[in-house]
This record gives sequence, structure tokens and C-alpha cells, in this order.
Amino acid sequence: MSNWAEIQLEGRRARRRVRLQYSDARCARVWRCIVGAAALAFASAPSYAQVGGPYINTTITGYGATSPCASPLIMTINVPDSFAIGDLDVRFVASHNWRSDTNLSVTSPTGTTVGMLTGPYTTNLNNYNVRFDDEAAIVVDTGAHLVNQSVTGPPMSVQSEGGVLSDFDGENAQGLWTFTICDTFPAADNGTVRALELFFTEGARLTATNSVSVYGPESYGVPGTDVLYSVTVTNEGDGPSGVDSILFIDDLPPELEFYNGDVDDGGPETNAVSFTQSAGAGLTFTYASDVAFSNAGAAPASFAACTYSPSPGYDPDVTYVCINPKGAMQTGAPDPTFTVSFRTRIK
Repeated sequence: MSNWAEIQLEGRRARRRVRLQYSDARCARVWRCIVGAAALAFASAPSYAQVGGPYINTTITGYGATSPCASPLIMTINVPDSFAIGDLDVRFVASHNWRSDTNLSVTSPTGTTVGMLTGPYTTNLNNYNVRFDDEAAIVVDTGAHLVNQSVTGPPMSVQSEGGVLSDFDGENAQGLWTFTICDTFPAADNGTVRALELFFTEGARLTATNSVSVYGPESYGVPGTDVLYSVTVTNEGDGPSGVDSILFIDDLPPELEFYNGDVDDGGPETNAVSFTQSAGAGLTFTYASDVAFSNAGAAPASFAACTYSPSPGYDPDVTYVCINPKGAMQTGAPDPTFTVSFRTRIK
């Protein structure tokens, strides 16, 4: 029988789903696991790998008299590839005789907007050839950037004077990115956009595989039999997850009842849920604070919403098992993994 597990990676404002196929003749229905990476706040200097792109729009388009900020110029870049954003840089090339008149922002496919040129509009210098980068040493139109620029040649790395591009971290890059450009003093002089580019690096990419096995000497999953259910989560990406950001919520089918006891009956484990991880995964796990349960009919929205206290032994009222290991899941070779396991009984 072919069943499906479901992974859900939640960015600050977006989520994406990856379906993973697994097979087990004793598994009679679909289990869902949700691994949430909410608010992916990557480490200050992680090692990321460049993914597809850069994605470019080199349509030469004027802005100014025809593009005051009341009716700005709109330009777009389509990103056809699907991946979680670990880091984003934006290149902007424009000719303009008083460049700081320019107002520039970018909006992701999920609706997050970051302003990169937002004023003050006082720098009487020519042209932009910049790569907006949160890790740059200087802010645009300050310090070493107080020079006229050429629209050809390599860009200068600068921070934006508005928001931070890390606001996009954790979102899925796929879709239409929208640039809004205008001239705050269109009557004085005009500008021309020469190029727009998006540079992405991939962050954490979590996938999951399921396994179900009969627990004990029995050979078949018949009513009254215990089954051990395990999910292994792997970080196949090139950056770490956010700190404390992994939330695993598993919904139990109505045919099963959760076993709230020693998962391995006197083995090395002492609790109802076991947790193991590979070397270098970087997580910590404390049963008392990192495991919770729910008896709700719908999936809890957060770990804090998992508030049910199960009865000792088999508890048919448990509908969701919630697990929130701490720390940031690291990347590496081989890919780091962690596994959670618990027992249920077939009704």
C-alpha cells in the first residue's frame, strides 16, 4: 500500500509543502506530519549554497516624469524554481543625475515587501550600480558609497536604507517578484532602470520519511496489536534551521490509540516518545518541555496549543502528538537527521 507523509515548512509569512511517499503493508491509512520552520532566523554567518539564478530583468525602462510615486514604475522577475530562501541579495542598476531621488522596493510572491531606497533624498550623485546585501559593511548612499557610479562593471555591496532582506528568509522563492520604482522629484530629472537581479541562497530544507512496525512478537497488525511509529527528519538543505523553530505535529488516525508509557518497556528509553539524532544535527530534546499532546479535532496551530494531559497507559483521546526539539538543526555531509518514535495500539 502506498501512503503519503506531508511536510510543511513555514516561513515568516509563507509555507510550502513537500509530499513524501512511503510504503508499508501494515499501514492502513495516511498519517500526516507537519514540520514547521516558523520565523526562520538563520545564524548570522551561515554557509549557504547558491541555488538557481541569478534571476534577471534587463529591460531598459525609464522612470521619473511618467513614474511619480503616485503611479510608480512596476517591473517583475519570475522565479520558476521552488526552494526555501536562506539569504537574498538584490542588484539594482540605474542611471540618474540625482540618484537619491529614487524610491525602490521589492515584494515577494507571498506579499512581503522590503524597501531598499526610501530616503532621505539628498545625495547629489550619479547612478546606482549596487548589490543590496544585509551583510554589507555600509549603507547605501553613505560612507564609501558617496561617489558617482558607472552603470557598467561590478556593483558595490551596500545595505538598504529601509528594511532588511532577511524578512524574506524562509519563504519559498518561486513565483513573481515585483519591483516598485519611482522618482520622488520627477519634475527635476528622470532615471532609467538598466538591470534588476535576484541572488538566492538556499536555507534549511527538511524532509521526512515514515516507518511503521509491529511492536512485540506478533507478525501482523491486527486489532489489539501495538505498532511502533517513527518519523525521521533530514535537513537536505545548505543552511541551518531557525533556533527552536522545528515543530513536529502528528495526527493519530482514529483506528489507533496512543500509548502513554515506556515506549520500549524497560529498554533504554523511559518516556512515551523517544528522540534520537545523528552526529552534528545540533538539537537538544527534553521530554518534559519538548513533548505535548492534544485531543482537539483539528490540528493545533502551535506547540502552546497542545495542552491535553494523556492518561497513563492507552489513551484513545490523544489526537495529536506535538514535538518541539530545541536549537538549530545543522547542515552537513552526510545530511543530519533526527528520529522521533512512539507506540500506538490498533483498536
